[in-house]
Order: sequence, then structure tokens, then C-alpha cells
Amino acid sequence: MPMRRPSFLPSLDELEQQAQDRSAHRAAPGSQFDHPTAKYVLIAVLAVTALAHIIGGIVFAIVGF
Repeated sequence: MPMRRPSFLPSLDELEQQAQDRSAHRAAPGSQFDHPTAKYVLIAVLAVTALAHIIGGIVFAIVGF
């Protein structure tokens, strides 16, 4: 006997329509990010990485190799 989808879940047609609606809203031209949070996470990771390298360089310059 096949399993039925629970009634509280959206139908597959509704899910497909939601996916098409999301794909219709493209990012601004020249933008590589569809999701603003991903952009902010990338900027934060790059900033922390750059800061760690700068601090590490200063420590190695003071302590020596």
C-alpha cells in the first residue's frame, strides 16, 4: 500500500510553484549572491581570515622564525 503525504504538508504542485516563483526573482545584475545572508557570511569569513593572517604575521615578526 503506497504511503500518502500528510495533509499538513504542501502539495507537490504548490512546492513546484513556490520554486518557480523563487527562481523568477533573480539577483541584481552584477551580483553573485541570491541570498543576502550568504554575502554577509562570506564578508565576515574573509575579514576574520585577513585579520588572523595580519596578527599571525605580526607575531612571527616579533617572535622570529
